[in-house]
Amino acid sequence: MCAWLLSILSLLTVALARLGTPNASNSTAPTAPANGTVLKQWNNDTRSALDPFDDFDDFEFSELELNNTRAYTGSSYAGYAAYATTTRYGDAKAAACGGMNTGALIGGLPYYSVASAQSMWKGCCWCQGSGGGRGTMGLGCFSCAKGRFLRTTNGVDSPSSAYRSGFASKEIVVVVADLCPHQGNERWCPQWPGQRNQYGAHNHLDFSHPPHGIDNNNFVFTPIRCPRDLRQRYQQMSRCHR
Repeated sequence: MCAWLLSILSLLTVALARLGTPNASNSTAPTAPANGTVLKQWNNDTRSALDPFDDFDDFEFSELELNNTRAYTGSSYAGYAAYATTTRYGDAKAAACGGMNTGALIGGLPYYSVASAQSMWKGCCWCQGSGGGRGTMGLGCFSCAKGRFLRTTNGVDSPSSAYRSGFASKEIVVVVADLCPHQGNERWCPQWPGQRNQYGAHNHLDFSHPPHGIDNNNFVFTPIRCPRDLRQRYQQMSRCHR
């Protein structure tokens, strides 16, 4: 069997066992808002929390990400474009986005590495970009999003209930560095666009290390262009561009 195929199979073996034990910490969050006005104020406040990064190219979208986001404008999730369930799995030493170490990718940077569901990719399983459609947000290899965790867990939110839930975190930026394949993760990670997981969500993000106090909380997000410092590191580390 050729070397590249053995490499891919070894990565898939690691990925199949990625979903780990939830965090034990309890989350703390403000009381759920009574109306959209409060949430709008929260969104404005959290946007200012990103000012220190000041290298976001004005949250520039790629063409694919922009088209995907426009498709969701009729179903806003607490001001964000899409909704996902989440889990955590720890760092991968040779992730599907070019064999990177996910811990080294974000080490010292204020971002979070995730493995996105196979249905969110254009294909499976090595260096594939964003796919999605039919209710699934495209968020493939090395795409980024800004978002916040909700107070609810395990997929109980609709667009309207997401507003009522309240937030369990500040706004963060996530980068897709790995794949959550459907095989072995059937409860969480749909295989094809339009499919939902066991908890009713089209999208799923498996965090290497979520923020402190987050324990499988639901997540609302909007795709953005990845920050420049993260793009530079990715290009240095990933074999997808070599």
